Amino acid sequence: MSIFSKKSAAITLVASLIFSSPAMAWLWGGSGDLDFSSIEAMQESVKDATSDMPQADKEAFGKALLAILMERHPVTGAAEPGLPQFMAMGQLGDKFYDGMSVWMSGVTIEEVKAKATLISSQEVSKAIADEIAEIENQENKDNLLDQQNCLNDRIVVSNIRVEKGDYSNNLEFDIKNNLAFAISGVQFEYVVKQEGRSVPINKDDGSFSVSGGIEPGETKSLSYYYHGPMGEAGKTFVETRMINAFDAVELPLLDTNTRYIGRPEGYSDQKCE
Repeated sequence: MSIFSKKSAAITLVASLIFSSPAMAWLWGGSGDLDFSSIEAMQESVKDATSDMPQADKEAFGKALLAILMERHPVTGAAEPGLPQFMAMGQLGDKFYDGMSVWMSGVTIEEVKAKATLISSQEVSKAIADEIAEIENQENKDNLLDQQNCLNDRIVVSNIRVEKGDYSNNLEFDIKNNLAFAISGVQFEYVVKQEGRSVPINKDDGSFSVSGGIEPGETKSLSYYYHGPMGEAGKTFVETRMINAFDAVELPLLDTNTRYIGRPEGYSDQKCE
């Protein structure tokens, strides 16, 4: 399924919640003004207005009423929506309701219903946006994995081994470029294993620059410093998995959310095919 059809399915699924969500049709509930002369009067008028509502709609109505209370209050209304408003309300304590008959004057049941409808639609919109973002994120992960698998097929690392040199231990390997363009370096994960052992001796990944690059169809033998444990001589072997490659101007082919120090910013126009 393409990302477009996935998005359409997600939108259809989440948007359908609009028609079953509280506070959308409002076929029940009273109308007219609410009484804000006191906390007790407000509670009683809200109880009367919502007496025949389903529980979900009562909760939506209450959420909407709280939002209007905080928006209209002289202190919380000046605070940033969300946590700052709730913190301001908490600091006021019971004083929050002082003067409520003035700053909540004229608020009707229909206004609270309309606010509940708005909040519900905003929640649906956010759910749709979150679902689409999740689909796009998964699509990006799938595309990255496909490109890494392609690099693994086109850039062949062979005869890889850990060798003890005169002055250091080295990771030595042959690498062949089967891409249609030259590369200046690669990044791959390598796992050093030993026969008879279930747990690897070492696991790491490295970004390797190649002097002069590797032209299409060319094979080079390379050696780089190795800083991990060696394992038992004659019994170790190394497995690799390609992570990224760099074009002739050292731009990475793939966005792996990695900052490559010493390389230019941006990404290559070249693709593994």
